Amino acid sequence: MDGQFVQRWGKKFRVLTLALIFSGALNIGLMAALVFQRLETKEGGLSISPMAHGSTHKQETTNSQILESMAKLSFRELVSFLTNKDLVEEGYTKRDLALAALVAHHHFHLEKALAGSSLQKRTLLENVDVFPSLGDEQFDAVIRYAYEEKWPLTTEGLVFFLQKQTPFEESLAQAFMVTPEFHALQVLFQKTGSPLEGAQLVQLVREGNWDILARFAQEQTQMLDLSVEKRRRLLLSYLASHSPTAAQLLLKTDFGFALKKLDDRGILDLLQLLREKSEEAAHFCVELLRSPRSDAVWQSAAICLYSYTGEPIPASVDPKGALAHFAPSAVPQPVLVPTLSHVVKEGESLWKIARQYKLKVDELVRLNGLDKDKLHPGMVLKLPQGTGSEPPR
Repeated sequence: MDGQFVQRWGKKFRVLTLALIFSGALNIGLMAALVFQRLETKEGGLSISPMAHGSTHKQETTNSQILESMAKLSFRELVSFLTNKDLVEEGYTKRDLALAALVAHHHFHLEKALAGSSLQKRTLLENVDVFPSLGDEQFDAVIRYAYEEKWPLTTEGLVFFLQKQTPFEESLAQAFMVTPEFHALQVLFQKTGSPLEGAQLVQLVREGNWDILARFAQEQTQMLDLSVEKRRRLLLSYLASHSPTAAQLLLKTDFGFALKKLDDRGILDLLQLLREKSEEAAHFCVELLRSPRSDAVWQSAAICLYSYTGEPIPASVDPKGALAHFAPSAVPQPVLVPTLSHVVKEGESLWKIARQYKLKVDELVRLNGLDKDKLHPGMVLKLPQGTGSEPPR
């Protein structure tokens, strides 16, 4: 009995031992494959997929090919390659190409990361520059800046994210408000007597495009212009980009210009942007209804006034009726001309009074309904409008 028991468990032990040996060998094989793959990746650097239009599986080996592939990588993926010194061609390494892709496709602020360093530029692809002769120290500074800064971007990059994020992070707005471009905007409005809060300027920039701000900042750098005309031209540029904030600011800073100098097309475009009610917008619409503008302008101004108050817009908008409804004090009132009269004095007669006012006696009789040519002192006689008079002789 004991022999059978030992024999049966001996077989089970041998089967279990073989299973453990097989499992261990399998694990060792998998670990070896993983280590080999890791070594291969480290040795080869960026594993770039074949070009989409090609049938070959050969890796890209030229600067242009790798730059085209790097254009698809994220900001953090590119930063991870800033330590890769593998040579590609013409003296450039993969870290050089990764840095070029960061600057070209992710608005990385290289000048700020390398403050004080002179940079050489060479163009390898359209709109993609590489920066030769950067050493380990400079790349270490770039990596630190990329990881430590919340927004390591150029002003263009900050504007891009301000327009993309809704709502945007407060730290992003703060980063933008320390840029030279924002400072140029702020100074212009301050010096032209219309200081604005930072949030208003940020919103203005969000509703425009980068080219407007870049062109303005460059012009201010070349020749500082702090005139009202410069501010006006800037706001009109943002109006052309359909900015509601620019529409409100134009009324706030240049009401008379908008009312008198914009043509009807410009007025209609402006009214379309004045979606939010404000004191300036409502006053502007009332003044348009009082002006000799076209029917289209009158109609649009009246519709804006109805929308500001939340009242239903009539099927047939009557501009004069709208003006009387929203601004009754602005409707011209008929001028009441007082009736002329004459108080009879002692000793006066109809003939004498008629002669004084260059009238006929019959006119006085008819106008006053007199039956008799008899007057008494204190009697009030009505006189026709426009009656002239001459002093009695």
